Parts: sequence; C-alpha cells; structure tokens
Amino acid sequence: MSRATRRIIVAHLTDHGMNPTEIGAELEVSPDTVRRDLRDHTPPTPAPDPEPAAPAAAGLLLPDDPQTRRNLTVLTTALGAQPEDAARYAIHQEAHRVHHWHTTRTRRPSRSGPPADTTTEG
Repeated sequence: MSRATRRIIVAHLTDHGMNPTEIGAELEVSPDTVRRDLRDHTPPTPAPDPEPAAPAAAGLLLPDDPQTRRNLTVLTTALGAQPEDAARYAIHQEAHRVHHWHTTRTRRPSRSGPPADTTTEG
C-alpha cells in the first residue's frame, strides 16, 4: 500500500477511536510510523462543490424538436404572439374542441374519436 493511502486509512481509523498501537497492528506497521503519518498527513483537498443546477422552469416544457419548432413558428407568426402565448392559445383551442367532442360523444356513443378540425379561418 502506498504511503498516501496508508495515511488516509490512519486518519480514518484515528477518527473512529483507534490508537496508534491498534492501528499499527491492523496495518502491520510500527506505532511510530502511525504517529508520523498522523503528524505529517495533509488531508486531501476536498473537491469543490458543484455549481448549483439551474432551477426547473415553471410550467409546461415542450419538446425541442424540428416539427414542434416549425409548428410554434407558424402559430407565433399567424397570431403575432410570443411562443408561450401561442402555445397556450393552441392548447386552449384543442381542449375546447376535445371537450365539445366528449360532450357530444356521451349523447351519441357511436363516435370513435375526436373529429378532425375542418374549420378554416380567413
């Protein structure tokens, strides 16, 4: 075992209440070697704390893929809105459409899914 490793172990065993004679017997070195290790040991410099991670953004996060970016660009251009507002509007519109489909479906159970949006704005 290297001297550096032995010094770390000696410091650890000392912290756990062992005396130099007990540590020397455990590591098969003399008590004087243990005392020198304790005297000469410079504790290793602790690693610096990592930088704190950025806080998670509040709200809904959208996937950052090319199709989502294209869709969001269409919405922001058409609505003249910020991306967050355009996404909020699109979610609201779709929720309204699905809600309407769901309420009509409970009256007519033969439907299999929400209807496709066939409205055109102009």
